[in-house]
This record gives sequence, C-alpha cells and structure tokens, in this order.
Amino acid sequence: MTVEAGQLLGSGIYTIPQVALLVSARIGDVRVWVEGRQGKRAQQPVIRNQIGRIGRTVAVSFTNLMELRFVARFSGAGVRLNAIRDIMDEVKELLNHPHPFATRIVFKTDGKKVVAELLGKNGFHTIYDPRTRNYEMWAIVLQSLKEDVIFDPSGEIAAWFPRKAVAPNVILHPAYSFGRPILRRSRIPTEAIAEAFKAERSQQAVAELYDISVGQVREALNFEKHLRMAA
Repeated sequence: MTVEAGQLLGSGIYTIPQVALLVSARIGDVRVWVEGRQGKRAQQPVIRNQIGRIGRTVAVSFTNLMELRFVARFSGAGVRLNAIRDIMDEVKELLNHPHPFATRIVFKTDGKKVVAELLGKNGFHTIYDPRTRNYEMWAIVLQSLKEDVIFDPSGEIAAWFPRKAVAPNVILHPAYSFGRPILRRSRIPTEAIAEAFKAERSQQAVAELYDISVGQVREALNFEKHLRMAA
C-alpha cells in the first residue's frame, strides 16, 4: 500500500528508524515487527500497518507506533515475538478491535480482566500459564505503558510522553508536526530546537529565537540527547 503524506495529516507519520529511536529498539527488530521476514527465520508482521509506504519509504501511523511501543516493551521483558503476536491477535479477537493496544480498552484494571478472560479461553495453558508469572508481568508492563499516555474521550491514545522522566513536557501528538516530539505548550519540535542550538551554540539565543524559556530549550536538548543515547 502506498499513500500520500497529504492524506495522513493528523494520523502521525513515522519511519522505521524513527520508531526504533522512540521505542528504544533495534531498527532490524522494528522492521521485522512492521514488515515481517522471509527465509529460514520467516516471521509474519506483528502489526497491521495503517500506512505502508510513502514513496519508497516504509512508514507507520501514531496508532501503529503505540502498538510497536507495546511490542518493544514486552520484547525487552523477554517475551518471545511469537508469544507477543499471539497475545495481540487474541486480544484483537477478544475485544473485536483492530488496534486494541492503542486504546484504553486493554488497559482497564491494568489488563487483568483481559488476561483472565484469555486464561479462561485457553484453558490455563499456552503463553498465559500462571506458573510462568506471565500474568503478573502483563499487569506490570501494561501499568508502565499506561502511565505516560493521554486518552481522548473515545478511549483512543491521543498523545504520548516518550521520555516523561527526562522531559515531562515533551509530547507526541499525531495532530501536530506529523506526530514528531514537540514541547507541549509551544508545539515546537525538539529536533528544530536541537538544530538551532547547533547553529547558535547558545541556549539563550535559541530561547529568544523561539520565544520560549531557557528551561524549555534545555529540556528539548536533554530529550534529544537521551533519545540518541538509547539508539
């Protein structure tokens, strides 16, 4: 599927390298999650990509980014990709929603209700076996994923604080700057602030350029530095 950028205003647009930075994962892993892999180690894509390609570049939406954030967090916790795919597929079927991990639905009661229903459906075996402590891990990881997002009135994830501990005022909102990280109040992209600092070499000069405080400049720079350090 190929789409034009003008059709995606308000949905957010992210390339695979951008996703990898934001969710703290390897580019190769993200590519497999988005596009799958052929050959002896064949894998099906984990998400249903809402965008596909813009020209020759593979891109995903903000909704997909929220799903990939889920995949990255559970993969980082040691859950195998096939198990993550099974979780996502079964939750989609259970909740009758194509992208439940980008909504409030799956986060209700920290996900315990969803897990309990899946445990019952599967006869207390497969990947949800309580003896493996996956039940507790599910709840812990989902709670951490819920703490840095904002839901809209319909229950969809509307915005994400990608590094809340480091930069509490940096947010991703699909309606602004194609979903790039921005300062929450001014809506200035942190990347633009970082580029301006490279040219000016002065936080005060950048603050005056964008009519923001030096503290906001510093927070944007800290965010960009932290993002690259995790790559």
